Amino acid sequence: MVWLMGATLVGLLIVAGLAVVSGWRVRQLRDDHRRLEQRVAGVETTASQILEHFRGLSAGAVGQGEHLARLEQNLARLRRRLDQVAAAGGSDGNRFNQAIRMARKGASAREIADTCEISQVEADLVVLLHSQGQEGSNDG
Repeated sequence: MVWLMGATLVGLLIVAGLAVVSGWRVRQLRDDHRRLEQRVAGVETTASQILEHFRGLSAGAVGQGEHLARLEQNLARLRRRLDQVAAAGGSDGNRFNQAIRMARKGASAREIADTCEISQVEADLVVLLHSQGQEGSNDG
């Protein structure tokens, strides 16, 4: 009988030990779960911020692309107009023809303005539109 009571007591101690270990493990799992939920919330916040930044950058890039397209259209229009003035002949046409030839040969805007008797702004425009580095990129 004592033997049976001893075995029962040992069994109860084992069950109590398991309950304590299980309770400790449950608390540990709850803490792990809480920490994981906090990390997930932080990742979701970061992902949301990254997405918002990406949207802002995308909108800015689209705006810059549209602005660049308008600038290219204006540049092509100015080039056509300058070519029309040069082709029209007369004193203005001759001055601009000479200015275009000089720009294609690499002359500076100041040199073109002085030689062709055109304004500095006009000479800058001629160099911008007809200098050697720009010739192929402005055909439009």
